[in-house]
Amino acid sequence: MVRTAARPVPHRRRVARRKSINKRKTNWLRLSLWVAVGVLVGECVAVAFLSPRFRIKQVALQGTRLLSKKQVTAQFSVPPTQNLFLAPVREWERAIERLPKVAHASIVRKLPGNLHVIVTERQPWASVQTQDGLWHVVDADFVPFRTTKHPEAGLLQILASDFSPWEALPGIPLPSVGLKTARDCAHWAKIYQKFPLNQIEIDIDSKVSLNQVGGVRVQLGSGEKIQDKLTSLEKLLAERSDLLDSNRIAYINLFAADAPAIGLKIPTLKNLQNP
Repeated sequence: MVRTAARPVPHRRRVARRKSINKRKTNWLRLSLWVAVGVLVGECVAVAFLSPRFRIKQVALQGTRLLSKKQVTAQFSVPPTQNLFLAPVREWERAIERLPKVAHASIVRKLPGNLHVIVTERQPWASVQTQDGLWHVVDADFVPFRTTKHPEAGLLQILASDFSPWEALPGIPLPSVGLKTARDCAHWAKIYQKFPLNQIEIDIDSKVSLNQVGGVRVQLGSGEKIQDKLTSLEKLLAERSDLLDSNRIAYINLFAADAPAIGLKIPTLKNLQNP
């Protein structure tokens, strides 16, 4: 085999590799510019954090109807020298949300030194009576935020016996399994509109009964297949208009959706005289 060219000497290859490396020169003008920008940003941050101009001077409140500004602002303390950008707003929001009547709170910073506190209060959904006879106004998440001796007008009444009275703590959801079923039933009654719902009862085993205005009682049992049970009730009421007659009907049992039972009242002398 004939060689057409001599192989390069090893030290010559190393010299050629060194020459191929392009060492860029330091751009002192660009470096000086970046240093100046860094110093300027640092000065701006220092001014924002240290200047008295950005201290919190005013706290505005929005969205409250049941709570006063004093009740809300009492949940957190704003020092006189508190900087707006360093304010622990997340911690203050959680402190406000510990109020039983507050569902959500958010704090917005407004330049140069204002805080806007936006509060979402709990909306009453029902009055729940515990076994001690007290009534607790709850929202749709079953959180009690007001206690009364009598049920509040205009609210659905629920008699709950599947938890102890001491467990009805303001701001904490009630530990009742039957309340979810009661909420589904209340939603159904609002849409259906042909069953005037007066009261819901939850027994110690979390079984639910609906009390119609006038006295007819619908026993639904547990919350299992609750939609099927309510659909079965609709079919019954469509087929027999007399089922809402409290003078004849004592109860409607829907423990099994496909096998409803109807209990009749025993005729009395008064009913015989006034058929």
